Amino acid sequence: MGLIPHNLMPVGTVRPYDILILLAIGAIFESATRILLLFYKRKPDSIRKREYALKVLEQRVKKSRALGPPSFVETSKLERQMLAEEKKLTELAEKRTVKLEQNEKLIKNLGYAFNIIVLFCWYGVPVMEFSGERILSPDMILSQKESQNAAISAFDAYLFPLSYLGIGVKISKLGLANPRSSTGALLVVWAAQTTVGKIMDGVEALCR
Repeated sequence: MGLIPHNLMPVGTVRPYDILILLAIGAIFESATRILLLFYKRKPDSIRKREYALKVLEQRVKKSRALGPPSFVETSKLERQMLAEEKKLTELAEKRTVKLEQNEKLIKNLGYAFNIIVLFCWYGVPVMEFSGERILSPDMILSQKESQNAAISAFDAYLFPLSYLGIGVKISKLGLANPRSSTGALLVVWAAQTTVGKIMDGVEALCR
């Protein structure tokens, strides 16, 4: 008996090994892509050293200015060095931004390709399907339509509001014989990716 009492789900078909495989590949793919993004977002040591050198240079400029006119030549020299370093850092930051956008686009395209592969490999295979016969009394004789309607109602109730969300859920059901009472492989993969994504968001926030 669980901590929270609930009714048994009227599952007619379930593929536990497929679900475990899909959860694993979804979690691995999301982890790999998020770690790559973290690596791309991380500021290189060369830029960190330049930023530190710029701060040191700014301190030297302030001290030189405080000495007044006698150090005018030295101050001008340091200011030119500081401006040149600021310009270089700005250029490097712009290059990093462009590179990051390219990498994010590449990872996004890899995600699309990954979804297509999963959809192709599990096309028409329901990883879980509700059964109308398991909802109502076994003594009742149901027509196929009545059984299907009962399964659809139960599926919508258990997965509300997920069963009504956008085109993504509809895409995940492509090829299924009974799409309104079953779920496909993509939904399982997306569940794993969403969970790992939230964890990685927390890790990224801690690393800042």
